[in-house]
Amino acid sequence: MKKMIKRYLIPLFLMLISFTLFAQAKKEITGADVVVINSKILKEKRVAWVYNPVNKKESRIYPVIYVLDGESHFKPVVAMVEFLSAANIIPPMIVVGILHSNRMRDLTPTIEDTLIDSRGERSGGGESFISFIKNELFPVIQSKYSTAPYRILMGHSVGGLTVINTFIHHKDYFDAYVSIDASLWWNKHTLLKESKTTLAVDNYANKKLFLAIANRMEKGVDTSAVQKDTTENTELIRYNLELIRNIKNNQQNNLGFEYKYYADDNHNSVSFIAEYDAIRFIFSYYKFDLYASLLENKDIRLDSLLDAHYKNVSKELGYIVKPAENLVNGLAYYSLKTKQFSKAEYLFKMNVSNYPESSNAFDSLGDFYLGTNDKVNAAKWYKKALQITEMPETRKKLKELEDK
Repeated sequence: MKKMIKRYLIPLFLMLISFTLFAQAKKEITGADVVVINSKILKEKRVAWVYNPVNKKESRIYPVIYVLDGESHFKPVVAMVEFLSAANIIPPMIVVGILHSNRMRDLTPTIEDTLIDSRGERSGGGESFISFIKNELFPVIQSKYSTAPYRILMGHSVGGLTVINTFIHHKDYFDAYVSIDASLWWNKHTLLKESKTTLAVDNYANKKLFLAIANRMEKGVDTSAVQKDTTENTELIRYNLELIRNIKNNQQNNLGFEYKYYADDNHNSVSFIAEYDAIRFIFSYYKFDLYASLLENKDIRLDSLLDAHYKNVSKELGYIVKPAENLVNGLAYYSLKTKQFSKAEYLFKMNVSNYPESSNAFDSLGDFYLGTNDKVNAAKWYKKALQITEMPETRKKLKELEDK
C-alpha cells in the first residue's frame, strides 16, 4: 500500500491543485447560456455553459469546441475564439464548456481501485461520460444552435486523458483533438499501450491532434535526458513523449499532428497558451493572407482569390464556408477609396450575393454607387437595404439623394 501511495503522490498533488482551481471558478458565466440535461446515461442532472457567437439562429453554421473542465477552461477559450475570429484567423465558433459533478469519475477511462474521491466515489466512468457527450449532449446542442458538422474536443490533465481515450477508441466523434499535459500514467499507462496498436492500423485521414507538454522536470534535465529516467516522478512527461514517438512512427495513418513542449510552463499554467496554439494549428489554413501587391494592383481580382481560398477552407471543414462579410467589406471600401472601382464593385457584389439577408451588404453597395456618382443605383440599393432593416443612416442617405 505504501508503494501505491508513493506512486500517485505527485500526480495526485497536481490534480489536487487543479481541483482547487476548478472549485474556485465554478460559478455562473455572464453572457453564456446554461444548458441542463437530465442524463439517462449518467443518471444525474448535467450542466454545460454555451457561448453562441450570434445568440440567435441564422443561416450561417458554426463549428463547435467541446471543452472539458468547463469550470476552468470555458472563459479563456471563449476569449480566444472571439479575438481570433474577429481577426478572421479562425471561423466564429460555438464553445461548450462541460461542467463536472465528479471529475475523477468522468475523466478516467478505467477504474483505479486505490483512488477514491472525498465522497467515496470511484474512478473509471470515462466511457459512460463519452457516451453521454455523443448521445445526449450532441443532440441538445444541435437542436438549440446553428452547428456545423465539425467538432473539436479539448482537455487538460485527466481531461487530456479523456481526449486521448476518445481519439484512440472513438475517433469519429470529433474532427480535431486537443490534449494538454494528459495524465497518461493513469492505471499503469494502459491507454498508452492500447494506442500503439490503434495508431498502427486505423486511418486518421481528415483528423487532427494537438498535443501539449509542460515542463515538470528537474533543473538541467531536457526532454531527451528525461526519457532515460525510470522514476515515477517523470511518468507524466515520459508517457506523453512516448505517445509522440508512437504517432511519428505511424505516419501512414494520415493524421494531422502537431505537438509543443512548453519549457517555461508547468502543469497548471500550460493550458492557456496551449489552447491558443492548438486553435491556431487546427485552423492554420483559414487565414486569408493579404499583401500590399494584392491591395494595390488594380488588375488583381480579389474576389476570385477569396473565392478560391474559401473553397479550400470549405474542403478542410467539410461544409460550405463563405468569406467573412466584414473582411470583404473592408477590402471593398479600401478599393473604393483608392479608386480601384472594378475591384471594389466585384467585392461589394460578392457580399450581396453571399449575404442576401444583410442590410449592411446592400447599404455598402449603395455607398459604392454613390462614390462613383451613380445616384440611381445608389438609391436602388439603399432601398433594398431598408427593406431588410430600417437603419437611420441608410434612410438619411436615401433622403438626401431624393431631395436633390
